[in-house]
Amino acid sequence: MAILAISLDFRSGGQEVATQIGEALGYKCSGKDQSLAYMRAAGDRWERLFRELDQERPSLWDRYDWEYRAFVGLLEAYIYEHASRDKAIIIGQGGSFVLTDLPFVLKVRLTAPFEVRVRRLMEKSEIGEKAAEDIVRRTDKARVGYVKAIYGKDWFDLKNYDMVFNAATHSYEQISKIIVDALRVKDQMITPDTWDLLVGRTIAAQIRAQVLTNPKIHVPTFAVGYDGQKIILQGVIHNKSEYKAIEEIAVSMSKGRPLRNELHGRG
Repeated sequence: MAILAISLDFRSGGQEVATQIGEALGYKCSGKDQSLAYMRAAGDRWERLFRELDQERPSLWDRYDWEYRAFVGLLEAYIYEHASRDKAIIIGQGGSFVLTDLPFVLKVRLTAPFEVRVRRLMEKSEIGEKAAEDIVRRTDKARVGYVKAIYGKDWFDLKNYDMVFNAATHSYEQISKIIVDALRVKDQMITPDTWDLLVGRTIAAQIRAQVLTNPKIHVPTFAVGYDGQKIILQGVIHNKSEYKAIEEIAVSMSKGRPLRNELHGRG
């Protein structure tokens, strides 16, 4: 069935809407808690990084740091894996920007006025207004910066979404009903070819994460894609041993799909 990716302002009701849609359609939600469990399974280092960096805007140094690139690679692999299980909801985590160009993905943005979200946080967490304002403002800034730094996209650009809802003027029930109807329309966009594109990209993301988290491989640049036919390896390597190690990982994880190796050395 169609996939739902929800981008949300902090405390705009994403979890509440996702829960209602999940109950209506039998969808499974994936958000921060599920991503954290995935990182924990990958190793203590990645769980620690997730807790420290969770959607924080990376500095220029971090963007080119091995650990940070591996962290993002793991998170993207998890998003693809969850989506490929079918009946999937991805809450936050940049899901709308990871699952690009897939026609059966419904990308929704939830927002609400700042003061409404501050009040909701105060009620839920029993904290003062000043503390709540600081948390909402800081979290919003981090999410905007994360999307811009990693995906080069403007969080506020409505062209990045299929639907945008103000959760202060629409009830969660109203929003959920509209999204359920839209997902049923998106179902019609699923074909063997479009679903294969998701599966192929999932394999590519898994290969990339495996390479980037390998402490013995430190490639300056590395990308893995799927063009509908082949898994494509691209990047810059230091030596032949890295070339061989990456190719072996890709072959072992490609599930029989053909590979095109476009890795090359410096210079």
